[in-house]
Amino acid sequence: MWAKQKGFTIVELLIVIVVIAILAAITIVSYNGIQNRANDSAVQSDLAAFVKKMEMIKIDSTTGTYPSTLTTAMGFTFSKDAYGRDDQSRNVRYCYNSSTDSYIMMVNSKSKTYFKAQNGTVSSTPATSGYGVCIFVGLTTTNPSQDGFHANSTPQWSGWTN
Repeated sequence: MWAKQKGFTIVELLIVIVVIAILAAITIVSYNGIQNRANDSAVQSDLAAFVKKMEMIKIDSTTGTYPSTLTTAMGFTFSKDAYGRDDQSRNVRYCYNSSTDSYIMMVNSKSKTYFKAQNGTVSSTPATSGYGVCIFVGLTTTNPSQDGFHANSTPQWSGWTN
């Protein structure tokens, strides 16, 4: 007689491995979605704070206009880990049109979503690149007045971004 052996068959082990793999895949996808939403929220929060500071700067200005150049003294802060890079290795672009007293800041989240702050309003935008952002404020130039981040410069984040 054959003695009955105890243990798992290959089929049973494979089924357990497949179930574990499916659960791991679901967990990873969920985690990435949560992480992307967190990055988008951080970027939107940064832009909302940027808009408030810009309005304060305009009110305090002797000319009653938005600033043409952003400086460290203005105290802008960014959650730098939440930002991705576009195809030109940039993620924060600022343009100012002095003739219309209008500005725009376009940023790229790590989720590849673009957001813009324009004259006091924050919104998402269906952009694929921040290049050409100045068109939104009526400028013909495609180069932004200032970049907040450029991967090929040292330091990569501009001083005004704190």
